[in-house]
Amino acid sequence: MKCLYCWKCGAEQHDEPLPLSRMAECPNCRAQLHVCRMCVFFDTSVANSCREPVADPVMDKDRANFCGYLQPSTRPWRPANTEPARQSEHELAALFGGQTQTGEENEPGNAWNELDSLFGDKTGKD
Repeated sequence: MKCLYCWKCGAEQHDEPLPLSRMAECPNCRAQLHVCRMCVFFDTSVANSCREPVADPVMDKDRANFCGYLQPSTRPWRPANTEPARQSEHELAALFGGQTQTGEENEPGNAWNELDSLFGDKTGKD
C-alpha cells in the first residue's frame, strides 16, 4: 500500500502499521488517525457521510472510533480553497479602504457617498 497522509495536516505517516490502531496519532499535529475522515468510504454527499452500507453511524468524523470497516485512504487530506475568501477580502478593501492580508493598501475614497447612491438617503428628507 502507498504511504498514508494525515487527514488534518497532510503529513506523511511513514511508520504507522496497518490496520490502523484506534489510538494512532499523527506525529506532526497529534490528530487521531482512526477517524472517518481518514477512510476511503468517507463521503459527505451520502447518508451518514459513509459509503459503507452496513457501518454504524459515527457522529464525530474527526475523532477516533471503533468502526471495523475503516480502510485508510492514501490521500484523504485536501488543502482548503482560500481563493473565494481572498477575493471577497480584496473587494471589501477596495470598497471601504484599508489593508488586505496580502499587504495591499486601498484608499477609502468616497465609500459613504457610494453607499448613499446605492441605498439612498433613508432619513425621510428628500
